[in-house]
Amino acid sequence: MRLIIITNDTTAENEHYVILNMLKSGLPTLHIRKPSYSEQRLKRYLDEIPKEYYDRIVIHTHHRTLLKYRLKGIHLNKSHKKKTFRNWLTTKLLEYKCNKFTKSTACNSISSMVESYPLYDYLMLTPIFGETSEHKPAFSTGTLNEILKKYPGKIIARGGTDADSIKRAMELGFSGIAFQNYIWKRPDPIEQFQIVIKRFGELGLAIE
Repeated sequence: MRLIIITNDTTAENEHYVILNMLKSGLPTLHIRKPSYSEQRLKRYLDEIPKEYYDRIVIHTHHRTLLKYRLKGIHLNKSHKKKTFRNWLTTKLLEYKCNKFTKSTACNSISSMVESYPLYDYLMLTPIFGETSEHKPAFSTGTLNEILKKYPGKIIARGGTDADSIKRAMELGFSGIAFQNYIWKRPDPIEQFQIVIKRFGELGLAIE
């Protein structure tokens, strides 16, 4: 089952120490989501990560940075997808210059997921799980069970996820799970990550 950690939007305390710890502990995919970062600031951020982990990193902005750093892939948001020609041109350039990279996106409806499914290596469907006093699950269990059978292998559960969500995501048929707030909005992000790793082990799930 795929495991993805998404960075905090703003820079967290000791963030590079935390992400390096997670990468050393076997995190296969780290999404760097820094919407306010300039291209130069993103490059400085990447420079603080050892090159041996670049093949596990996906960036959400400044996609051409992939050319220099040979990262795992790019994530396209709504803004990118609206700029159709520019997005197409950037993707074609990356395909020409880079041997292999992943493309991912996020969807908040079944219809957009179905439309995007053939275009991406994986998709995050959100929000899946409810958080107390925040939001309720956006999709019914029956709908998810049915749709995930039709569209296997690519759909990642995101939104309201915690350690208990791993089993629920597996039972629903998701191919993976993504965490953000559960990691970064706690006093000890490393401890939270280790809880996630332990839960994968308890469920007998291989981390991909």
